Amino acid sequence: MNLSKQDFDYIRQYIKANCGIALKDDKKYLIHQRLEPLLKSYQIKSFSELTVQLMRNLSTKLHEDIILAMTTNETSFFRDRHPFDTFENYVLKKFKEDHQKQKGKKFRIWSAGSSTGQEAYTIAMLIYEFVEKNKFDGITLDNFVIAASDISTRALNKAKSATYYDAEVNRGLTVERKEKYFKKVDKHWQLEKHIRNMVTFYQLNFMDSLSRMGSFDMIFCRNVLIYFDQNTKKHIIQQFHRMLVESGFLILGAMENAHNESDIFTPVRIGSTLLYQKKGFQPQIKKRPSALNSFAKR
Repeated sequence: MNLSKQDFDYIRQYIKANCGIALKDDKKYLIHQRLEPLLKSYQIKSFSELTVQLMRNLSTKLHEDIILAMTTNETSFFRDRHPFDTFENYVLKKFKEDHQKQKGKKFRIWSAGSSTGQEAYTIAMLIYEFVEKNKFDGITLDNFVIAASDISTRALNKAKSATYYDAEVNRGLTVERKEKYFKKVDKHWQLEKHIRNMVTFYQLNFMDSLSRMGSFDMIFCRNVLIYFDQNTKKHIIQQFHRMLVESGFLILGAMENAHNESDIFTPVRIGSTLLYQKKGFQPQIKKRPSALNSFAKR
């Protein structure tokens, strides 16, 4: 299908206005790649016809499917591994030290842009294992709150069902964790209920106010900000800063950084992982080898 400059400009402005994703001039191919199959399924004959439909706002479902197509990101359990090693070996250990000083302390985590749930459930598995190891120190699952959000209702529905294909559970999970946390249901694998229940999912658009999510000790927002322009990134990161408690951590994707926000975040290198810590707290790091609210929808 031909995509004229006029249609490309309108469609990318529509996408930016509705979900914040900024498509540069060289991203014409991405519109083709993501939306052409959608046009065929809707029997829309051209991008010009799509533009007319969007202008007339004829279909809410079409709108949702366009946003879904443009915001679908690759995800997997334990993606890139090292951020989760850092979470397990540094962040949770720090929580244990804090818990010994302040019994009953809650640790709140947000997986922002959680897609189909693998990141949030990875965090849940690690917390479950941490609690198993430290239950005699008075640490329980009640000490932790895990929130996860995404713009896509379809992605959230899959995340809530916690049902995955063979290829999805075989990517990133060890055999031991697969056997411990999943059961085979027909041709799929379903996550055990006690892990599912540790995560609460929310529908959230990064273009809206994020403050309704509340405050957090740690925010995971990995491989999301790369899709936004610089001003939108800055606005989102500043909102994260306001939502983090003192000494709270932000972790971004490998191709993302908050270096331009050095006045509000201190970069902390832990092995291969770069954390951003809310300023006002100086972490004590031992050298080591590199290596939620009423609108929740369950």
